[in-house]
Amino acid sequence: MMTKQKICIALLLSIILYIGTSPMTSAQISLPRDETVFATGAQWGPASTWNLFSPSQTWGTYVTGGFMYLPLFQYIAGLNAWVPIIGESFELVNETTLIVKLRPEAKWSDGKPITAEDVEYTFKLSREIGSGPAAGSEPYISDVKALDDHTVQFTIGEEKNLPMFLLYALQFAPAPKHIIEQVYEKVGNNIINWRNCGGLCDDIVSTESGDVTINLPQVVSGPYKLYYFDELRIVYERIDDWWGKDIFGLPGPKYVVHRIYLSNEQALLDLRQGNVDWSGIFIPNVGNFKEIGTFYKSKPYFRPGAFVMLYFNHKNPILQDPNLRKAIAYAIDYQEVLTKAFYGYSEQPSMSLVFTVFPHYRQWLNTTLAQEYWGNPEAKIIPNPEKAKEILAQAGYKDVDGDGFLETPNGEKIELNIIIPTGWTDWMIAADLIANSLQKIGLNVVANPVDYGAYWGMINSAGYTLALGWTNSPSFYHPWDTYRYVLDPRLTPPTANWGFYNNSQALELLRKAAQAKDSEELMKYYTEIQRLIYEEIPAIPIAYSVQWYTYSEKYWKGWPNEDNPWWTEVAPYREYSLPLWLLFGLSKSGEPVKTPEWAKPIDEGGILIPNSKVLSQLRGAFVPEITPTEPFTTTTTSPTSTTTETLTQTQPQAPVSSSRFIIGLLGIVVVVILIIIGARKLAK
Repeated sequence: MMTKQKICIALLLSIILYIGTSPMTSAQISLPRDETVFATGAQWGPASTWNLFSPSQTWGTYVTGGFMYLPLFQYIAGLNAWVPIIGESFELVNETTLIVKLRPEAKWSDGKPITAEDVEYTFKLSREIGSGPAAGSEPYISDVKALDDHTVQFTIGEEKNLPMFLLYALQFAPAPKHIIEQVYEKVGNNIINWRNCGGLCDDIVSTESGDVTINLPQVVSGPYKLYYFDELRIVYERIDDWWGKDIFGLPGPKYVVHRIYLSNEQALLDLRQGNVDWSGIFIPNVGNFKEIGTFYKSKPYFRPGAFVMLYFNHKNPILQDPNLRKAIAYAIDYQEVLTKAFYGYSEQPSMSLVFTVFPHYRQWLNTTLAQEYWGNPEAKIIPNPEKAKEILAQAGYKDVDGDGFLETPNGEKIELNIIIPTGWTDWMIAADLIANSLQKIGLNVVANPVDYGAYWGMINSAGYTLALGWTNSPSFYHPWDTYRYVLDPRLTPPTANWGFYNNSQALELLRKAAQAKDSEELMKYYTEIQRLIYEEIPAIPIAYSVQWYTYSEKYWKGWPNEDNPWWTEVAPYREYSLPLWLLFGLSKSGEPVKTPEWAKPIDEGGILIPNSKVLSQLRGAFVPEITPTEPFTTTTTSPTSTTTETLTQTQPQAPVSSSRFIIGLLGIVVVVILIIIGARKLAK
């Protein structure tokens, strides 16, 4: 229970937050409202760094948002197609070599050309320091070489994994060599601590020989650069002479501002009032707010993104027993979690870890095997607490000390907690519901919300027992990518394998599947992986991590939705450049809305490369059968029925005057003083 002093402190923080997030209250910057898109939900702490080589990049840099640094190509899962960005074309000339041609018009923001040498240099430096665009590619790419100014040769790695080779190579993002080499010369491998703020901060890098101040301009490949930031805002400004404007046009907003809120409630209020345009926050009962737009007009409202997983820490001896993991899987009331925590925005995922809501992925689910293990062709776990209790009893779990909770077969206490980030209200509710279900079968489990930084520390160090987490979004080669993310014992968090699962059979199956010569052979290995998952329960899919995407049309029109489905990766926190392209379809309120012409497949006059053309380069003519992407089908399975729903996708605010701002600020100061006086009296 909160003390009176804590209540007063909370009030103070709320007032400070209001000062920092109200539109245009800063004396340092003033942005035209009709030129600015305000976003939220992708950055949950103060800005840190805009360094392409840093593992903790600020939203908008590269890893999420991707406004500043662009990849060669970008895969779009919902469209099952690729955008050629810095890369113009590519060819897998044999099973070991990929040739990529760069766009001759591609330039850095300082006017220098983006060359193959930039790609080679970025790759080799990233490998050397173990961070940046090449991180994680070690088994898949052995070398990158500039053949001429606009031709890059990628050579496959020792694992001979063609799908991952293509994925890492095609989505590789270069950095400007002429800038980066200057930084590296001064600070060496400490370059990962460089902030790359372009003079907007004190960019000091600590080295063994002392602190080094870096004074270099911020040079980027994307259409936005950093304009301003403080504790509660990050502001990007459009580069109007961006090299890609003749191909892609320019994004609608001149400025993009990300606001950092302390609560979803304040963000929702600003979204409803039109002070936020583009949001990636969880909103309960979103259908009740008619002033807020969502991708779908009715449930599920949001597009699916990835899997929400319940991860087991396999380094914990108690959780190494598959009987315990299987009992937990049967004990969870999935529909209760989906309804109460996620408000019906997601269906229950398949235990197969196949992203079944998209037909071009669903084909890899072995429905016969699913029926054999789970009693339904979708491989959805039907809750059965009695079966869970039976599994535990047969495995020797008993309540030895009479406290109402089971001990392990060797008498050891079971004390588990589910970590989730504090403030993620939907996940906190989900963790509570899961813990309650597990307590009913005799397991001592509680939900444990922790600070976001502490959450990551516990994940990375295996300092947890159970955790709600996520997987990567499906790639062009799903479900192999998700199997790798969950099962590959060579990987560790945050890259993948959050549960530290270690199974040599899983690794061997992953390797064989990656080298399959035809779809029949590939399906054989996917079937064996699915069987292993059903037997081992390495982790449990709880829901689809839907793309939290809502928007206000008060100032901007053209937001993608089911009536305007030209872009499908719509949440502002999506990976790499996926959120960036949404901005190219926005128009100011009152102006005509026009879908970008380039955002169509090649055979329809656009530039998007169908994924079938990429897959056709794998093993010669090996092209898995691809069903149309849209419409896609969502299927909800219950113990008694299966319901299938087809979703067919078919004026400026005046700036605040100085006098009004000062008067308002004085009023707030008076209120703050009164609260402080009140807090002191309460303390006495």
